[in-house]
Amino acid sequence: MTVKFEQRIDIKAPADVVWSIVTDPNKWPLWFPDIERVQNVSAVKSGGTFEWQKGKNTGSGAIVHVDPGSNRMRVVTRMGSSQVTHTFDIDRSGGVLGIGSNASRFQYTMEYDPPGGAIGKFVAGGNPLDLLKVKQTVEKLKSLAEGQVGKI
Repeated sequence: MTVKFEQRIDIKAPADVVWSIVTDPNKWPLWFPDIERVQNVSAVKSGGTFEWQKGKNTGSGAIVHVDPGSNRMRVVTRMGSSQVTHTFDIDRSGGVLGIGSNASRFQYTMEYDPPGGAIGKFVAGGNPLDLLKVKQTVEKLKSLAEGQVGKI
């Protein structure tokens, strides 16, 4: 019984700039939820793996899908018995801003199976902490991308 949290945000930066941040593991601690440190990245491509830390806890990650053509990446993170799927999509069309290649729309989807069956899903589905985490993730990425415009 998977719960899903999703947020979209329009970014005043080209999709290529946003994609370069999403696919750069050195920048993940700046915006990727719960990741404070990344190490042992095998490759940022489908089948790639990495280790990550949050505080004193260490987890593993798998890059299950990367498609530069559609600007989509799916990553699965694991820590203990917890597994979370993160999907990042970048729309090159400029989102609703209508500014063409100078803008993009970023969508982040976080999914996981909560413990506790149907009751766990009900509680997690209304979890304001996870909703806030997803909202903060898209806002951090927006800030990073808009800060890169003109620097590249």
